[in-house]
Order: sequence, then structure tokens, then C-alpha cells
Amino acid sequence: MKKKLSYISLFFFMIALFTSVTTASATVREMQATFTYGESLNDSQYQETKNVLGVESGATEIEVQINELNSLLQDNYNYYQVYSSSYITQNDNNGGVNVEIVTPNTITTITPLQYENAALTAGATDVNIKVGSAVTVDGSGALAGVYKAFQNSGYALDNQAVETAQEELAVTGQITEENQNESGYTDEALNAAIADMKVQVQQLNEDSNNSITIDQIQVIVNNVVNNYQLNTYLTEDNIQQLTNLMHQFSQINLTEEQKNAIYAFGQDIVSNSQNLFDQAQTAWNDMDPIQKEELTEQANSIWDQIKQFFADLFANF
Repeated sequence: MKKKLSYISLFFFMIALFTSVTTASATVREMQATFTYGESLNDSQYQETKNVLGVESGATEIEVQINELNSLLQDNYNYYQVYSSSYITQNDNNGGVNVEIVTPNTITTITPLQYENAALTAGATDVNIKVGSAVTVDGSGALAGVYKAFQNSGYALDNQAVETAQEELAVTGQITEENQNESGYTDEALNAAIADMKVQVQQLNEDSNNSITIDQIQVIVNNVVNNYQLNTYLTEDNIQQLTNLMHQFSQINLTEEQKNAIYAFGQDIVSNSQNLFDQAQTAWNDMDPIQKEELTEQANSIWDQIKQFFADLFANF
């Protein structure tokens, strides 16, 4: 299942743009269109991949080598080939990331929403990413390519954010695979729920001066899972994985661009799939800042604070 991180590849490519010493949005605006390709491609596959991805003349081209994958992806998987490729272009997406898998028959595990969600975790904003492969693979090479593209452009990625994003892809990939034949399960619901968790964890972490606890995160995860009616599909192990993931997420220093993009991402899923979330209690209805402040002041303990926080949050629906 660790290998799934590969699909991550693609997701991460978005990631690549993510963080740097500067803000993600600045990174994107200064980066040239870049085509990354795996060293395992033969000449005809290389040209076929370029054509499929729509790589324009003058784009920067970067080869991703097999012996680079572990360092780029920060894992220890025994890679023996790299075929998946990516084409990254800057675009004003209101801070968001657009992902298109142009060869869905050869990139078969991770969905565009999962890529996008993870990329936002890593810090990507204002980019379009196309992913494709000439042969059936998990997509690790494309992900590594995105990382390499940004490194070659002079931007240092935030390792903690990258690791969290890759873990997110592994967890979401596993959950979706386990439920692919389950009637009623949707990738939209899972990704909207994860974005919702991120928003609530980030909000509560700020309210508590970056001292959110694992118990508080557990409460958030359980509530969101129930509110999106995912409790019938997720196992206890899945929920623990999500809790650990959100704990990792709480330790990332998010930029304002990331916060806004993650929030907008969740809103977009809900608005585009409203029929799926009519019963969901989500963070997408803004909570009045004055009410939040009053709740914090009135609370006598951390546990009381979080109970009141959610009581007020859910009362908006």
C-alpha cells in the first residue's frame, strides 16, 4: 500500500509548486512551463507523452531518473522504472490547483481530487497540472517530476509539508480502494471531509495558540466522518489514520494562500455536489468571530472549549 504513494506522484506534482521560501503563489508566477518525463521512456513513448500532455514549444524539459525517486519522494520503495510524466503551467486559479489526468487508463488509482487536496496541503497554488503515462503505472515519476521541477527553478520545498501530503495520498488512496465497490461511497465525500477537517483543525489550532491536542483532533475527525456519513465505510484503523494525518497537518506552518485555497477547495466540492452533502455539518458556513471569542472566554477547560466550538459550528446549519 506504501507504493500507492507513487500515485501520489501526480498529486504531488502539484505539490511541487507548493512551498518554497517564498509564498506558493509567487512561486507559480515566476516558474516557466515545465515538462517532466521518466527516464524509462523510449523515444516513441517520450514523443507520445509530450503530445498527449500538450507540451508547447519552448517549455523547460526535465528528466526524472530512477535513482532520484527515493530522495525526491522521501521514501524507501525499491523503484525499478519511471514512466509517468507531468506538464506544469502557471495560471491564475484564484489560489487553486487544477489537475487533469489525461491518460486515466494508465493512471488508475488516485483521483484528481485526491491529487488536488494533497497538493494544497503541500502548498501548491495557482497552477495547472497535467499527468500522463505511456504505460500503466502508479504515477510516482510524475510526482517526483513536480518536485524536481520546482527545485530546479530555485525553490526549496517544505519537507514536512511534502511528507504530510504524501501520507495524505497514501491514506486516501487506501480508503478509496477499500471502498471502490461499495454503493454510496464517493471520492467527493471523502475529499470534502478531509478539507473540512483541515479547516477545523487549522481554526482551532489558531484559537489555541498552536496548542491543539490529539484528543481535540480526534473529536474533529469523528464528527466530520459522521457528518459526511462516512462512518459506515471507514474502519477504526481508517479513522486512526485520518487522526494521525490531521495531527501531522496541524504542525505545518500554513501560508495565508494555503489556508484560503484549502477552504475554497472544500467549498467547491460541496457546491458542485450539493446533493451529496445536504445532511453534512461542515465548516463551510462561516462562524462569527465574536461568537468564537466568547466561547473561548467562557470555557473552563480545553474539553469544554472544543465541545462548545462544535456546538456553535453545527448550529449554523
